[in-house]
Amino acid sequence: MTTVGYGDFGAYNGFEMGITCIWMFIGVIVYAIVVGTLTSMFTSEGTIAENLALKIKAFEAFAQDTDLDMDLKKDI
Repeated sequence: MTTVGYGDFGAYNGFEMGITCIWMFIGVIVYAIVVGTLTSMFTSEGTIAENLALKIKAFEAFAQDTDLDMDLKKDI
């Protein structure tokens, strides 16, 4: 089913083919986890910045609506 890339080593009996299938399945899982984690890291950075901007905008609106003291606003 698969080789190490040289063509002279391969799975020839049922046990070897089973181990090869399991090893390939584990490889796919590890690859998917790594790619998913990296994708999540890259996309979450933009999300964090957007969330911070929305929170600051909401705070500014709150401070304006409630006539919050300027010193208190700076402290917050």
